[in-house]
Amino acid sequence: MLDAAADTMPSPLPVPSAHPVAPTGLEQVTGPSTAQDWWQSSPCPQLVLDADAATVVEANDTFWAWSGLRAKDVLGTSFARLLPVGDRILWSTHCLPKLESSGRVSEVSLQVIGAGGQRRAAFLTASRLPPAATFASARATTHCDEEPPQASQVLVALFGAAERRRYEEDLLESTRRAEASETRRAQAEAGLQHLAHHDPVTGLLNRRGLQVALLGLLAGDTTATSTSRTTGHHPDSSNTDTDTGTGTGTDGERDADAAVAPPGCPAVFFIDLDGFKAVNDAIGHAGGDTLLNTVAERLRTSVRVQALLARFAGDEFVIADHLATRADVDAFCQRLLTALADPVVIAGVEVVVSASIGVARCADDHRDGGAHDSAGRLGEPATRADVLLHRADSAMYLVKHGIGAGGTGGWAVHDPSAPDPAADRLRLLEQLRHAITEGQLRLHYQPRTNLSDGSISGVEALVRWAHPERGLLSPAHFIEAAESSGLIREVGAWVIHTAVAQAASWNAAGRRLQVGINVSARQLSDSALVGVVTAALARHGVPASQLIVEITETALMADPKTAAANLHQLADLGALVAVDDFGTGYASLTYLRTFPVHELKIDQSFVAGIVESSGDRAIVAGCVQLAHALGLVSVAEGVETSAQRDVLVDLGCQVAQGYLFGRPQASDSLQC
Repeated sequence: MLDAAADTMPSPLPVPSAHPVAPTGLEQVTGPSTAQDWWQSSPCPQLVLDADAATVVEANDTFWAWSGLRAKDVLGTSFARLLPVGDRILWSTHCLPKLESSGRVSEVSLQVIGAGGQRRAAFLTASRLPPAATFASARATTHCDEEPPQASQVLVALFGAAERRRYEEDLLESTRRAEASETRRAQAEAGLQHLAHHDPVTGLLNRRGLQVALLGLLAGDTTATSTSRTTGHHPDSSNTDTDTGTGTGTDGERDADAAVAPPGCPAVFFIDLDGFKAVNDAIGHAGGDTLLNTVAERLRTSVRVQALLARFAGDEFVIADHLATRADVDAFCQRLLTALADPVVIAGVEVVVSASIGVARCADDHRDGGAHDSAGRLGEPATRADVLLHRADSAMYLVKHGIGAGGTGGWAVHDPSAPDPAADRLRLLEQLRHAITEGQLRLHYQPRTNLSDGSISGVEALVRWAHPERGLLSPAHFIEAAESSGLIREVGAWVIHTAVAQAASWNAAGRRLQVGINVSARQLSDSALVGVVTAALARHGVPASQLIVEITETALMADPKTAAANLHQLADLGALVAVDDFGTGYASLTYLRTFPVHELKIDQSFVAGIVESSGDRAIVAGCVQLAHALGLVSVAEGVETSAQRDVLVDLGCQVAQGYLFGRPQASDSLQC
């Protein structure tokens, strides 16, 4: 114990003599004044001997206080005089030869004669210092066993029993503090790790924690899953559960009911709560958190202890577990829906929870022969985790939107051979971006006819996409995706500039026509819309009165304040505003007085039955009368027969468009 402690104790530092003695060369190893002070007040007595280790040339204040001797009686005298006869022999026969050979002597037990001849027991350690030692090198020298480069002064440290005991206690306390600090650091790191991998609301794994645990599950590492999941008693989802549920899926999936998942191949369940936003808005965020905690607890008690359970985001949860067959998957989904279906009372409001569940099984890939490719087959654990989550999300999307699943509140198992709507949508948007820049978009124009005399008063510009693989696509194939993604801004700007440019071309040819352009809800709430229109009109020299901005009732309701601001600015320019598909939305009639509207376009769904249905005729008549009462132009859409035209004339409708008067066509084919 003493030898080990001696190797780690701090080495003393010699300082210049404060006494009138001849220069000794000790000044070469002195440090700054702070180091001198440290050496002088060192807890152990220290002396500096000459190069022969014979004469005392310096001692620190601690030595004088410890021994009771005076400097004038010691400095310049033999060090051996301070030792009893027996210890002098030990010093000369043991210590000096070892000091000469190795430059260091450690832990030699002896006595030192202090004031009044009192003997003091001590442990002696001596080190030979290099001739040009600095403070740092002096400290390092006392801690190593290297051969000194040449003979130099000798530093002697003495430890009394009490000082040694105090030193060991201090060392032990320092060790304990270091261990306690390391424990606290480890606990803090563990706490941070837990926070990084767990959801603060429910205590479940979060998305990052799920990724880590799912990778471990796919790699067959049970440690990763067991240490990442909250613990508790959970019922076992065994093969004896006979409730097969009524989930959805293709015939190919049903044929795979007997497919057994191989080891390391879990099923992933992507769960999305139905109508959570409405609940959250109704009862507040605190109530929403309460609902999420209730759902989390119900899911926790519905899964096996070895399963993964995570709150993926918002109102989305993910479960991953090894379920052997499709029957097990169906039974498990039914159990989850049943557990969630019990009403929850929050702030006095009874909330009924339903969910849409999408399931992905890597067993389905093994069923297909285990192929692995870049198009989404399962490969390495990281790729498999991402693909399984994506597939489960896609299957949930089908349930959520009622695509082949009978609406929300059910489940669907992903079919790897079926198209992926989410992937198809991303691919469509990427192709549409290229279509804008590569000139694949086209404008076709449908005539607007004055019913009073049959003349063409204008056209409606309708965008088409000349897809290099799928041919000419109508807006129904891409406008919804463009609107939801924000790409409609680029498409809309292209339509505005192209339509205005065509109007300028017709003006130059002496064919002055009004041109209607459709503006979506996102465009109408965009502050840049007026600038785009203004720039297009100025660039091509087209009067604003030739432009008709067509909007739907839904677009008006999306953001009435911004819509009103944009429409008033467009009207101030001189552009006309038409409400398209009138009668199909839910806009208040007050909007017709609030917004600067010039036309009402009656939806074709009413015009189609105007001859046979008295109800449709009454609706159209009401729309025409409303338009006239407000001083607006009435326009009928989708007119396909002369009988429909005649009824519209009788009702006093002013303008019509439809296949009877002309289909949408390219500008060079339009007959005006």
